[in-house]
Amino acid sequence: MTKKTLTLLIAVPALTWTVWAQVASEKTNKLTSISPQAMADALHAVIAADRQAYAELVDRVRTGTNPIDVSENWRETHGLPVPAQLLRNAAQSIQKEGAEFSYALRSQWAINPSHTAQTVVEQKGLEFVAQHPGQTYYADEELGGRSYFTAVYPDRATLPSCVDCHNRDPRSPRHDFKPGDIMGAIVVRVPLEF
Repeated sequence: MTKKTLTLLIAVPALTWTVWAQVASEKTNKLTSISPQAMADALHAVIAADRQAYAELVDRVRTGTNPIDVSENWRETHGLPVPAQLLRNAAQSIQKEGAEFSYALRSQWAINPSHTAQTVVEQKGLEFVAQHPGQTYYADEELGGRSYFTAVYPDRATLPSCVDCHNRDPRSPRHDFKPGDIMGAIVVRVPLEF
């Protein structure tokens, strides 16, 4: 083995390791620098896709050849929860697991009054998405001494069954929803400090 070959055997892996370490370092820096808005938008994309998939499934099983009851009393009827309940149950579940972010379903026309805006930012966000249906409301807020980036995304009635359920419920403060209407919002909170 020549001195030149030996030098190459040592230099090439060392150079490769140096380049890889630099690339990995740059990627690490990029990973830790994701913006709160990008994080909230990504979380919302997953939440909204899951919500839509479940709503479509519920629509099929409640009207199929062997219908399954879909109601708020789903445990008693051995049926399925309404889509809003599933979203709320999932949100509570991740909090029990210690997730740093949170999400909630809110509405100006909530059937259950506890699902209306709980903070000033949520109230402003609900008003904003009702007036600007294609846009998202973003704000920083402090809750319990901790800073959060809060995003309020419009939640549309994507299926006729969403509209029918809300319009028929005697507890609903509004009975004139149409498919495509904004029925409320999905609120996503990402902590700004850990």
